[in-house]
Amino acid sequence: MNELWWAPREIYFTREQVLWLFEHLPAIREGNWPSRPTSYTEPNVQKSPSSHAPFETPVQIAAELLVRLENAGQDGAMCKMEYVYGEDEGSIARHWHIDTYTVVRRIDRALNYCCGWRRKRGYRQRGN
Repeated sequence: MNELWWAPREIYFTREQVLWLFEHLPAIREGNWPSRPTSYTEPNVQKSPSSHAPFETPVQIAAELLVRLENAGQDGAMCKMEYVYGEDEGSIARHWHIDTYTVVRRIDRALNYCCGWRRKRGYRQRGN
């Protein structure tokens, strides 16, 4: 079983991680980090006390990703439609009244904008 999973401290917004975050965004947004997909139970190690609630980090990661999508404008909305809500590119194209090739390009551009350790300065929407 080699399923993808990252602890919150391992999130650097790589492309693979961003796609994984999109898949789990509704739960993460609510403060629930996905469980590690394994039958192995980690030993009970006493953790140092934290001044943060356990839901804070997942909510912060979700908020960062949502801000990046929002900054990408319509392209970010298309990206969210495909990766978070599971819409296919054809239905997104019909919704926005554009061709599928344009949808694929714009979604890929928004996805690239969402990737990276730091938030990029601005999203420049090039021609459709």
